[in-house]
Order: sequence, then C-alpha cells, then structure tokens
Amino acid sequence: MRVSVVLLLFSISCAELQRGDDQPAPEDVQPRLNRIQNQSHVERPELLTDQTTSQPDVWTELRELRDMVVEQRVKLQYSERQIEELKKENAELTGRVTSTELGVDALREENKNTPKVAFSFGSGLSNTHGPFNVDTMLVFRKEFINIGNAYSPNTGVFTAPLRGVYFFRLNVLGSSSTSWTGGVFFKNQEQIFYLSEYPIDGINEYASNAVSLLLEKGDLVYVKLLAGRHIRDNILDNYCTFNGFLLFPM
Repeated sequence: MRVSVVLLLFSISCAELQRGDDQPAPEDVQPRLNRIQNQSHVERPELLTDQTTSQPDVWTELRELRDMVVEQRVKLQYSERQIEELKKENAELTGRVTSTELGVDALREENKNTPKVAFSFGSGLSNTHGPFNVDTMLVFRKEFINIGNAYSPNTGVFTAPLRGVYFFRLNVLGSSSTSWTGGVFFKNQEQIFYLSEYPIDGINEYASNAVSLLLEKGDLVYVKLLAGRHIRDNILDNYCTFNGFLLFPM
C-alpha cells in the first residue's frame, strides 16, 4: 500500500513538473501533497477493514470444506466395509445355491434311475366268490394302475423287482350269512396277516389291513381265500381291492 502511495505521489510530481509554463509555485505544491496524503489515510483503513473481514470468511469456508471431506471419507470407508460384507454374504449364498442345485440334480438322477413300482387292482367280480373246500388264490383282475408291471392280474402274485421297503393294503367285503369273509396275506410261504369278518343277517361286513415289508428282489406277495370263506364284490363299486407300492429301495 505504501508503494502505491509513493508511486502516486511521484506520478503527480512528474506531471506537475512537465506542465511547463503552467507549473505551480512551490507554495501550491505542498497543499496538494497534504490533500493526497489525507485521502490515502482515509482509504487505507477501509481497505484494511475489507481485508480483515474477508479473511475470517475464507478460513471458515476452508474449515467447512475440510469437515465435509472428512465426513465423506468416513462415509466412503463405511460403504466399502458394507460392500465387502455383502460380497462375503453373496459368496456364501452362491455356495449354498450351488450345493442345493447339486443336491437336487443328484436326487433327480437317483429318482430317474430308481424303478417306479405301484399297483392297484379290484377283484373284477360282480357276485359272491366262494366259499370253496380248499384254499384258493385271490386274483385281482380289474386294473387301476400297474406301474412297473410287478403285479400279475393272471396269477395274482406280486414279484418284487428290487430290494426295498414296500407298502401293501388289502380290502375285502362279505355279505353271506352262511360263511365268514376274509383273506390271508402271504410273503413267499410266510403268512403275514389274516382278515376275517362274519356278516350278520346278510349285512355287508368289511375287513381291511395293511403292512410295510422289506422285500428282496424276487420275493413273492399274494393273497389267498381260505377254505370255507367268501368275498362279495360289485364291478362298479369295487369293494375288494389289493394295492401296493415301493416306498424306497434299500
């Protein structure tokens, strides 16, 4: 600021000297210099005041910018940690999904390669069957389903196509008041269960039972009507049925 005032005074002095004939007398120069100095003293406090008031504003803005940068840096670090955690969770979920898909594929392949075995037959009778003097095979001839063809409607025998656990159910009905109704369920030569009911006064009587068996491949399952017993059926109503299916292979 002092340099500017000196230059200003020097310029004015030079200009006054170059005016030639118009050059003022020495007694006029001093008042002018006094006026210029007074003016510079008046302007200088104002300039200093502006600089003084503007400087704190700059520092305030700088501090605010610094605080914003620090805050953004903290937020960025937090976001980066969240992203890393999400990446880990995503990797774990991807691994689980892959494992599940492999398990499903394995089950599909196992199910595809496992034989399907299920049968359900009605007697196909429309009247009373029996009683007879000797035990006879009960052959169920009316087919509802026979997946795997393990049951023969010609012989009445179910032949296990593979080792596994099987479920069987037998239902019979009788209505004669002169003899019992019932049947005997066999595995090979072994009697597994026996059904027996006596119809009173010719009223229909039902007998039913079920069993789960571990069968080896080639084991035989069948039902016999014992001597002196009878069953009664209607081809439309299907009172007497024989059912079975593979639960799972072993």
